Amino acid sequence: MTELGPSDLFDPPTSVFLCGSGRSLLNWVAYALVVDHPGGFVWGHVRLEGEVLEDSDLLKTQLIPRERFIAVSPGELKRDELAGNVAVSGLMRSQEEGEPVRRFSDFLRLPAQTRDLISRLPREGSPPVLVLSGGHRLAALYSADTVAPTVRSIVEFGGSMLMTWADAPVKGRLEFERILHLKGDDPSQWRTAVLSVEKGWAGGPLRTGAELRLADLAPVASVLGRSW
Repeated sequence: MTELGPSDLFDPPTSVFLCGSGRSLLNWVAYALVVDHPGGFVWGHVRLEGEVLEDSDLLKTQLIPRERFIAVSPGELKRDELAGNVAVSGLMRSQEEGEPVRRFSDFLRLPAQTRDLISRLPREGSPPVLVLSGGHRLAALYSADTVAPTVRSIVEFGGSMLMTWADAPVKGRLEFERILHLKGDDPSQWRTAVLSVEKGWAGGPLRTGAELRLADLAPVASVLGRSW
């Protein structure tokens, strides 16, 4: 079995795109990757009105503490282009320019809910991982050219992020630093599911091009082995 710790994945802070067709299994794997992270995690879920979760879904359990869980509608995570444009105009008039302006304007373009979350995160010690499940439900709100500044800004200001995408992978995934593909649907059959790495870490089990069974990935086997 391949040993792998949360610090190996999220230090330094990074962005991870985890995609596959099985929504329930995606959530379980995401949870397994962040649950022991030294800085903890905050879990956001893009919820549709009237959504019914599968019985096997992690989100139907009590494993995610209530104070770490936020359910939002897709519209609440729409970028605020106006705020960013106003900020850039003001800074340009004050003759400010360069990287600080870019970072600040990108931050202001984040959804108000996301900016508020980031502003309340602790600034000392290991930053928490920001998880967003149901990310595919935001596809219509984010054009290809807005993915990179959005992801970059979240990482720069709030620590690592991990998004689950339960749909066909899109071009925008390439803006994430790490891209993982999960082949498997049923959490009860997790031992035969396979994780392939399109863009991975510099070394270790999840390096680019690697492919391994979930049963051989220690953090995932530990969590799912107790639950299924």
